[in-house]
Amino acid sequence: MKDAWNQFLTAVMLLTRLPVGRWCNYSPDAVTASVAYFPAVGALVGLLCAGVLTTAADVFPAKLAVLLSMLAGVLITGAFHEDGLADAADGIFGGRTPFQRMEIMKDSRLGSFGAIAIWFAFSAKFFILEALLAKGVLFAMQAIVCAHAASRAAAVAVMQLQPHVGLDTTRAHPFCRTLSRIQVWGSLAPPAVLALFCFEAATMPVLSCVILVVFFLANFFHRKIGGITGDCLGATVQISELTFLTALLSRS
Repeated sequence: MKDAWNQFLTAVMLLTRLPVGRWCNYSPDAVTASVAYFPAVGALVGLLCAGVLTTAADVFPAKLAVLLSMLAGVLITGAFHEDGLADAADGIFGGRTPFQRMEIMKDSRLGSFGAIAIWFAFSAKFFILEALLAKGVLFAMQAIVCAHAASRAAAVAVMQLQPHVGLDTTRAHPFCRTLSRIQVWGSLAPPAVLALFCFEAATMPVLSCVILVVFFLANFFHRKIGGITGDCLGATVQISELTFLTALLSRS
């Protein structure tokens, strides 16, 4: 139990800016095992964002409440996944060869494709969350928590489907293909159960859309660079979250 808690805290430390370092016994083994807890960290981030949404919705108009919830997500994660989306978009669409694409991904400057990807992701999330909030605060809160959990589960699945092809010094390298089959299912099952509890009949169509996106992205990254990098995982989180929310909106 102590090891599991330490692995969870390691995952929190890696994926967020939450100050848990003082309680975490950081080690390479804990980093590797922390992958299984990525969906749980996603649920935690979603819960915090949902809390901001419901608090702000009692005070401010719906649009501002949604913006504050989105801002909370960016601050909690340090825009970790958004940065990955931007870098992946710049590299994949800006380079002509796998090597060029990975070189562009390493560049910290924001390019045109990255800016467009970020603009679209934030715009889409804003309009979708506003529409979900119109269906009720509780419904929107459940959607946010489940979407965050499912998107991190999607990243875990992509890690197991594709090899890491970036530099060995990148943060994603220790994670890829490190889980046993039991650990993988133990990581992916809770987000599905949570979604089923919250949305019942709508769960299967929504999760089916996310699963299709996972296989599409895994194959897409393989064709473009021969595998995945940390930026690809960030892009997977963002795209899967939007897929979950969009599919849920269409089914509700």
